[in-house]
Amino acid sequence: MLKFMRKHANSWLVGLIIGAIIVVFVLWGIGTFRSAQFQVVAKINGTSIYMPEYMRAYQNLLRTYQERLGGDFNEEVAKALNLPAQTLNQLIDELLIRQAGERLGLTVTDAELRQYIQRNPVFADERGFSEKRYYQILARQRLPASDYEAYERQRLALQKVIGFITSFAKVTETDLEEAYRLEHEAVRVDYLVLPPTRFMKQQQVTPAEVEELYKSQAERFREPEKFRAAILFLPFADFAKNLQPDPQKLESFFYDHLEQFSRPQAVRVQEVKLAIPAQATPADRQRLQEVAATILQGARRSLPLDQLLRRAALPPGLRPQVEDLGVVQRGQKPAEWEAVVFGLKKGEVGLVTTPAGLHLVQVVDIVETKAPTLAAVQPQVEKAWREAEAVHLAQERAAALRQQMVSTSLAEVARQHNLPYQQTPFLAPQEPLPGLGLQPAVSQAALALKPQEVSKPIALRDGIALVQLVERRESVIPPLEQIKDRVAEAVRLEKAKSAAAQEAKNLLARLQKGEPLAKVAAQADLPVKDSGWFTRPQGFPGYPQNQDLVTTAFTLSTQQPRPPEPISVNGDHVILVLKDRRQPSAEQFAQDKEQLQQALLEMKRQMVFTQWLAEERQRAKIKVYDLPS
Repeated sequence: MLKFMRKHANSWLVGLIIGAIIVVFVLWGIGTFRSAQFQVVAKINGTSIYMPEYMRAYQNLLRTYQERLGGDFNEEVAKALNLPAQTLNQLIDELLIRQAGERLGLTVTDAELRQYIQRNPVFADERGFSEKRYYQILARQRLPASDYEAYERQRLALQKVIGFITSFAKVTETDLEEAYRLEHEAVRVDYLVLPPTRFMKQQQVTPAEVEELYKSQAERFREPEKFRAAILFLPFADFAKNLQPDPQKLESFFYDHLEQFSRPQAVRVQEVKLAIPAQATPADRQRLQEVAATILQGARRSLPLDQLLRRAALPPGLRPQVEDLGVVQRGQKPAEWEAVVFGLKKGEVGLVTTPAGLHLVQVVDIVETKAPTLAAVQPQVEKAWREAEAVHLAQERAAALRQQMVSTSLAEVARQHNLPYQQTPFLAPQEPLPGLGLQPAVSQAALALKPQEVSKPIALRDGIALVQLVERRESVIPPLEQIKDRVAEAVRLEKAKSAAAQEAKNLLARLQKGEPLAKVAAQADLPVKDSGWFTRPQGFPGYPQNQDLVTTAFTLSTQQPRPPEPISVNGDHVILVLKDRRQPSAEQFAQDKEQLQQALLEMKRQMVFTQWLAEERQRAKIKVYDLPS
């Protein structure tokens, strides 16, 4: 519910700095951490951050990662994330922004605060803002109106400061032209690929070479630590199937998760339309659907739509753009479009198929929502409650079973309760568990245990696991006699790599002397490959993640059509020869200029803010005391 109240805080900058920490002011009030009795964690320009404030922010950040990573979150991940430092840095940044606001005199008036709260749809009924509903909702959350209003005032003040700082970001015509060239300039190259496997058969290996490689690179042949364990898995579904909803609990659950059941009435969206030509063949349609699916997959990994569009292998003549549709209300679009789009959360992307083509639609913001009555969404609420309650019951059952395992084995406790369990063979951490698949959290937990010790309950996607380590096999380097064939193959591969590298240099030298590419390739029995046109954002076709290929290709010119050296790519050696180069057209630049200007301005705002914050940190008097480990 509280998250729902903050739904319209959509500035990326506010999210960047305060997204994970500001919630503490809602949950525990504002101004309650300033008592001198509390331990000071840090002082920033004389203002203290107290231990309760730090611990609550830390717990909130910890919960955020636990919810985001699920079963993949464990102690090792938490250590790598360095949550204590993250928490403190976020609190320091937020305090520096507030101090800057005080210096600049940027405050939030009562009228601004009142207007903001009255625009929040969660406090509205069919006639608009309802003061009665406002106090009822806050009372359900045990949140005094004064604390909530103080929080909103502080958050709006942060937005004002950030908005003022980033207002100094400017984009010049030169910036636009250079940015457009870097994005849309395209090259096309011919290239040869020499893989080491091509030279493997010719390589002879001697016993002395095998022994030398084993001695010099013994760690290369180390076998990982392995474990054998007993695993008890409690599926959530087993707990959910017999649950009957309690009306009072159901109502409480509904109001605590109101955002989950509210229906968007108006959304701000952007769309990419991939039009299907009337004369398109079934194969053309299939290719376009594959392109759309690839873009959608990237968008679900939080990559920007415009970036994905630039990288996409679009059919000739199709030049779609990311179009800002503004605010769309229910009833304005076809039913199949609304069925997908109004089911998306903020930031999510959906794929809609209409007679006009394929539409990739991203919800930029949910502008208006309608909070339903419990009766209107009771089946959905019951399902969600049942799922949440099943998780809770599974966690309780796992904790109780684990307690019984203090004096006996996991297998014995499972037999006493007639619960299925399994004994694994010896497994490495990266190997899948029988019946459960790849579960890094379970494997890592098993390796952290002592023999016969039982893990804490481990939350997985479909249930809770308990693990008892039966036996651990330490990581070892096997004797040479046991792995002689493996080492010999490694020697052969190393020699093949050297042969491939030398042959690539020889072929490039011939090209640099002026021999035709076709002749050199034919004599080497290598196919000449054509990259096709590609831009910097799209990456080199077939090797989209290899930046060396892209950088080298764009340094080539008619005067220097070949690079000075072959390029090593995943063990292969690649020789490039420039075929053609294409500059973006002035007409296309004019068409895309406004959208590019907005994107570039947003990027510069981020840069301005990041630089400002770094300078604030340098100027500030920051003293950090010991943090809890």
